Amino acid sequence: MKLNFLNILFSFSFFSSVGWVLEVLYRSLANRRFINPGLLKGPYLILYGTGALALIAVIPCIQEYFFLVKALVYLVAATALELFAALMAEKFFKARLWDYSKERFQFRGHICLKFSFYWILLAFGFEYLFFPLFQAMNNYMPYKIKLVFTIILISLILTDFLFVVWNSLLLGREKIDKGGF
Repeated sequence: MKLNFLNILFSFSFFSSVGWVLEVLYRSLANRRFINPGLLKGPYLILYGTGALALIAVIPCIQEYFFLVKALVYLVAATALELFAALMAEKFFKARLWDYSKERFQFRGHICLKFSFYWILLAFGFEYLFFPLFQAMNNYMPYKIKLVFTIILISLILTDFLFVVWNSLLLGREKIDKGGF
């Protein structure tokens, strides 16, 4: 895959949507009702798009390494990204997007060993299955279709994000106006 601005944004938006589908299926099946996960309202999770971009950058660098080295890199990268996202959501938006506090080997409910292993499996699935399929699709997809898809989805994500930021600022002001912090 040629790395240019369009392909980066297309990859981000595509995998944000695919991640949303995976997360909705996982959470909805586990809870036996529809769950729309994440901070944003639309059908995308920017954590998955960001994770996919990180993997796209890392995979060529570790391609020749043994399985255990790759697993360790995936463990550290995915867990660090998950922790960073959880801390940012909590700090800036006062949102708890997931809670692993009842899991063993967890840290502040933000990360846990069980889900870190899931991320390793997902990273290997990405490397050997999803990304090769995506590259083939990306190589044959007409430029205009990629461009329109990317513009629409990035516009939706940005608009959604700006509404979340705006609402967060308004809620923050209401707390200050009422004597809260």
